[in-house]
Amino acid sequence: MVQGILILLFMLVIMGLMVTRKMPTVLALFVLVVGICLIGGVPAVATDADGNAVGFLQGVMQNGAMKLGDAIMVAIFAGWLGMVMEKTRISEAMIKKGAELGGDKTLVVTLVLFIVASLLFTTVNGLGTVIMVGTIVIPILVSVGADKFTATAAMLFAYCVGNNVNLANVNSIAAVIGAEFDDVFKILLICAIGAFISGVIFFCWRYRKVGRKYAFSAMVGEEEDNIYQIKGVTGGLAMLTPIIPLVLVIGFKFPLIASFLISIVWACLFTSVRAGWKRTMNMLTKALFDGFSATAPSATLMIGIGMLLLAINQPTVKESLAPIMLAVTPGTTIGFMVFFIVLAPLCLYRGPLNLWGLGAGIAALMVGLDVLPLNVVMGGFCAVSAMQLLCCPTNTHNVWVTSYTGEEVTSVTKRLLPWIWPVVIIGVIATVVLYM
Repeated sequence: MVQGILILLFMLVIMGLMVTRKMPTVLALFVLVVGICLIGGVPAVATDADGNAVGFLQGVMQNGAMKLGDAIMVAIFAGWLGMVMEKTRISEAMIKKGAELGGDKTLVVTLVLFIVASLLFTTVNGLGTVIMVGTIVIPILVSVGADKFTATAAMLFAYCVGNNVNLANVNSIAAVIGAEFDDVFKILLICAIGAFISGVIFFCWRYRKVGRKYAFSAMVGEEEDNIYQIKGVTGGLAMLTPIIPLVLVIGFKFPLIASFLISIVWACLFTSVRAGWKRTMNMLTKALFDGFSATAPSATLMIGIGMLLLAINQPTVKESLAPIMLAVTPGTTIGFMVFFIVLAPLCLYRGPLNLWGLGAGIAALMVGLDVLPLNVVMGGFCAVSAMQLLCCPTNTHNVWVTSYTGEEVTSVTKRLLPWIWPVVIIGVIATVVLYM
């Protein structure tokens, strides 16, 4: 029990360092892994009766770095597709076409760009892509009369909706918790729909309350001459690119990596007419390297999470934490609902309900206790992830968007919390209906 309390206190200290930005999350996870193993009495080097290495240097650090290898590879190929869409200007064309459809009606333009950006984020990911989309979407919204908070919310809601059903994200969550891809996708799809409806209601309410504003301005990049012209029938087919992997994976059960590769070929097929073979090959190569670079932060995070999962599941660590976790883990339907709904804000600041922070370890403990079914634990964490995607001040996309629009990141968090909490409730109820 004493060791368990010390481990939890150590986790809180690390969380404090992350919240105060004294230690980056990626490095904090590595420190957390070593600290948990040392406090939990896991030897650095040891072998079991069969001669297998069970010390934390081999059994946790080495094996943990490779535990989420499949998820990391999927993320890399997804990053490649995202870069191809960016370099061929498919993403930019989709956004501008959406703005044209909306005309000069502020609410209509906002809703159309919200839908387009959400669709893009189902496929593309990473801070670089957020910057690319944001530097197009935000100035367009401003030009038709959106105030800076509404423009901020449009980007964050779009990221929340799209990333919930982003195939690489779904696969990563499934790998972290150990659930089936299809089961995770069901809950995240429900959360995405809930976040979309909440966003639409928010924009309608917001424009009714504040109307048009033209006081805020953002820099608009100069139009560049580019060999990739997304026009006509081929342009229309090219803009279907973000839908292709969803159709292949969900509709035809294609493997994820194969689906992303087919989508890359699709994008090139309808954009390379003017570019030619050599330029297209050069673009694909550069997009692959840039995709690696864009994926590096999330891949590194998954390496740390893999180590954390194995550290938490070490026998001596589990034994130390089991009494505490048994006391706080809900065992009834009502208890489960209250736990994840009331404590949902603990997903912020990489807290104990954030799967990309301390939550990875907490989820592993809850699954290991076998008090709740695996899919129920998964559903609870997926439900609160909607709040994390929209509101967490430690998200790089939140930091960049608020910096670009001139909003204060924690203020945006507070103002958007009431709009995403109902989505968490919907996700928790859906989990109860489907898996309890």
